[in-house]
Amino acid sequence: MFITIAVIFVLLASFLLIIVNMYSDYVARREQDARLISTRARNIITECEELLLNQAQVAFSKTLVLVLHYRIIRALRKRAIDPKARDEVKYRIANEEKIIADLKTNYKELSTFKAPENDAMAIAQLRVIRRLRSILKSEMTSGIPLNPSQLNKEDRRLYILVLKVNISNLIQKVFEMKRLRQIGSCRQLIDKGLSVIKASGVKDGWLTEKEDLLTNLLNGINAETKIKDPAKKEKADADGQSLADKSDLDEIFGDKKKW
Repeated sequence: MFITIAVIFVLLASFLLIIVNMYSDYVARREQDARLISTRARNIITECEELLLNQAQVAFSKTLVLVLHYRIIRALRKRAIDPKARDEVKYRIANEEKIIADLKTNYKELSTFKAPENDAMAIAQLRVIRRLRSILKSEMTSGIPLNPSQLNKEDRRLYILVLKVNISNLIQKVFEMKRLRQIGSCRQLIDKGLSVIKASGVKDGWLTEKEDLLTNLLNGINAETKIKDPAKKEKADADGQSLADKSDLDEIFGDKKKW
């Protein structure tokens, strides 16, 4: 009898130990998952706040600013999974909702395109726009309280902005190469710019103006080279400059899929 009780006790103790270990593992996994969710949410909030600070570089529409603030609220709600952060989250959500209410009635959009002053600025603008377009595509399926047509319109605006940044930077290079008499590379850039504008199919006053400018520059270069000695026509670019310029083109234009 005593042996039977002892065996039963050992079995119960083993069973309880297994249950305790399973529960401990469950709690540990839940805490780990909560930390991961909280960390991801924090990263989303940081990214949105950084982008909002870049409004001086890229013109933000009301739709775009609202998207970023709604995204912050969604990330804050995920952070509420951490009990230590709930008071802070509650305060910040209330603050974001006030900001959104103010934006809906008082936001003044800046539609003026700010042309990049150099390659570094152009690349920085393109990276910001690329991140914004990625966020827009993500938010289209998140249940954000904005009309999908507004989001599609904003994505189209950002696409046109990419074209403007690229063409603006390209024109600066064209004038610099023209000044240095690098005629071959200059013509290569002009052809690239004209083909990009034509392939885009975008009807925009600014792009049309730049297309006319590039066309006139190309006609002028062609007229100049016809007058000069044909044997010297392409001499200026034989030193490998065109390879360096191609590298610049690849960095600025990149893969069209990233636009």
